[in-house]
Amino acid sequence: MNIIEKEADSFFRFELYSGVDSLNAIKSIIVSKLYDFNRDRDKLDFLKILHEKTIEAKKKHPENCTCSFDKSRNVGLFAIEQEIESINSYYTFNAKSVDSFTIIQESKLHSMLNEMAENLKKLGYGQEIIFDEIDELKSHFNLGKHNWFQLVKGKLFDIGLAYGVEKLVLEGMYSDLAKEVENVIPTFLN
Repeated sequence: MNIIEKEADSFFRFELYSGVDSLNAIKSIIVSKLYDFNRDRDKLDFLKILHEKTIEAKKKHPENCTCSFDKSRNVGLFAIEQEIESINSYYTFNAKSVDSFTIIQESKLHSMLNEMAENLKKLGYGQEIIFDEIDELKSHFNLGKHNWFQLVKGKLFDIGLAYGVEKLVLEGMYSDLAKEVENVIPTFLN
């Protein structure tokens, strides 16, 4: 269990719902605790753990109970979801510099994605949605090499399932992209 998980567990058990059930009180408690974290990623992880724990607690609580347990947990979920949405509105993930693409790599991959779309069109896979999926990859280089290639795998796998594009074609596309970037394993099904 990492520090964020320990903090979330302790906060959930001893502070979050300790005798309060108003939106103002719960939101105030959450916002105060978020000041302990400098990184937005840590805040999001913390809030997501609280969200999960609150849902679990609601499932375990008897449905026909008339206490204020469900009311406070519903208010808590609302406050937690608001905070998550608020942070997500300005937070963007940035990869560590060792995992970041260079401008040259981004440019080369951008061109290769265009070539992939053209090759799919030549092979008879002319569905616009396939090209939209491939174009979307161009806007996610900020994820870093590892995460971007995981996204590529997922998109190519989805394209294969949804549109019947042959596995060998998709594997070739993936390995062509991977050859352009160092420190990436050039196999499709790892």
